[in-house]
Amino acid sequence: MKYKLIASDMDGTLVNDNSELTERTKSAIVKAVNAGVLFVTATGRPFSNVQIINELLDKDMPFIVFNGAAAYMGKSEKLLFERFLDFDIAVEAFEEGQKRGVAQILWTGPRLWANRRCKETDRYHSVCKGLDMSIVTDLATIKDEVKGISKVLWIDDPKHIKKLHAEMNEHFGKRLTCVSSMAHFLEFVSIDAGKGAALAEIGKIFGVDRSEMIAIGDANNDLSMLEYAGFGVAVENAPEEIKAKCDYVTLSNNDDGVAEVIERFIT
Repeated sequence: MKYKLIASDMDGTLVNDNSELTERTKSAIVKAVNAGVLFVTATGRPFSNVQIINELLDKDMPFIVFNGAAAYMGKSEKLLFERFLDFDIAVEAFEEGQKRGVAQILWTGPRLWANRRCKETDRYHSVCKGLDMSIVTDLATIKDEVKGISKVLWIDDPKHIKKLHAEMNEHFGKRLTCVSSMAHFLEFVSIDAGKGAALAEIGKIFGVDRSEMIAIGDANNDLSMLEYAGFGVAVENAPEEIKAKCDYVTLSNNDDGVAEVIERFIT
């Protein structure tokens, strides 16, 4: 078998626009895993929000979360690695957001914070089932009670996020990784994080070469893993600039694109 690992983004790729995992896609994933392939879900979500995939599988599979800032084994919940933002840089990203008045979410490992309660942060909180959301306006006040900051996330209008993305890439340079996971999200993680770096680490842990990997995604935050894997796949709903950097374009997330890749190249 040429490919030993499939890494797939979740929102906009693996699940449809209703956040559902279709029966065809479920069946394809199970067949791939039963054939001995590692199936890696690579998402900006926290580990608590990937259980739709974890519950599907009988085997212990790796999950890349927080856009590559951490990875866990699904069944055992073993932490494989985590990479926190430098605290001072996280403070800087947070303060830049405060200056611009954007709604902000922070993750400190499994704990959720927001800079205020508003429709944007409440909507985000609503999908984080079973988690409390604390409010913080000064990160110095939580420095001693958290292990580290996994990511800072800004929420705003898509047109403004696109503008802010360009500004923040220029502002921070190589001091952190800044990606847009959805049109209304801008996320800041460690410069040592990112889905590509996480995929490389998973490959080391499980003895899988990048040439033996397929990566599937749809957005800017997927690009590093699409370029790292031996075979990069964009779903049809991905922007043209993402498609242009991939080896293959599959069906959209609403038409079982991930299943089509598994059926064509694995099973």
